[in-house]
Amino acid sequence: MKTFNDYIKSIKDGVDLSSNESEDAFDQILLQKVDDNKIIDFLTSLSNKGEAGDEIFGAVISIKKKANIIKGFSNSFDTCGTGGDESKTFNISTISAIITAASGVRVAKHGNKAVSSLTGSADVLSELGININLDENKIINCLNKINLCFLFAPNFHPILKNVAEIRKKIGKRTIFNILGPLLSPVECKKQIMGVYDVNILMRVAKVLKKLDTEHAWVVSGNKEYDELTTTGKNYIIEIKNKKIKELEIDPTIFGIQKGSKDDLIGGDSKENAEIIKGILKGEISGPKKDIVLLNSASALYINNKVKDIESGLEIVNKTILSGNGLKKLNDLIELSNS
Repeated sequence: MKTFNDYIKSIKDGVDLSSNESEDAFDQILLQKVDDNKIIDFLTSLSNKGEAGDEIFGAVISIKKKANIIKGFSNSFDTCGTGGDESKTFNISTISAIITAASGVRVAKHGNKAVSSLTGSADVLSELGININLDENKIINCLNKINLCFLFAPNFHPILKNVAEIRKKIGKRTIFNILGPLLSPVECKKQIMGVYDVNILMRVAKVLKKLDTEHAWVVSGNKEYDELTTTGKNYIIEIKNKKIKELEIDPTIFGIQKGSKDDLIGGDSKENAEIIKGILKGEISGPKKDIVLLNSASALYINNKVKDIESGLEIVNKTILSGNGLKKLNDLIELSNS
């Protein structure tokens, strides 16, 4: 059996670990069987080499063995992205989750507080008044009653607190950014997963396929965003019926005006919460609303609610204009605090 030092040496030599080796390495990391400096060396060397599919899969298996899983809701949908794209956008996937739920899809939004970004989904939802620390019964109640819940990652993956300080010390994205969206506590079978690097699209897609995902898009917006973007072309790997296909989507073909990076910048949790409320109230339109519409419409497509993105755009726009998106937010605020 290889030692942890052997794993570090292999990675530094540019040799990928097998899924079993990766699983063993992450077992040792998560159970704190190696010292912090070695873990930092391992994670940074892995990032420098580039995480291989088997390495990602092995890490997922290691973490899931120690996770709190809610059974019976694998038909839910998730919009969790990796973060780490350094684009400083507002919380696009978070508001898209709300609008998607208000448009008839059961959404279990998995997320965390900011680690490599300014504002995480947990930060902005807390600012909006949502109680993010719900027990299993309350989460099930939310899913059953309003088709929407937030799954605060530390409550389901408490073992990850053992690497929280190490991640802060490293201060930049690591494999843990990639792992987050692959660790849904309800083991959802449909999702849009944004990644920070277009070069890992296929690797992540193959991991999702191994996890028996039914239909998902792994996306890189214009090779710089961990969600679908209106600023340029979207690069997508689709996993559907155990098959993998590459797609490219230019949102201008749907009549969406091309946005700029500056149009999509957010701020701290308070500012991002105001943006979310502004869009849901119909007070903010233009590029910020457009990118939310694109992500939400794509979610409806993945969930077989519409036959194409154009139809989805009409529905999610109506969801906002009717006030149903705002109502869904208020429902979650009320139910999570009851």
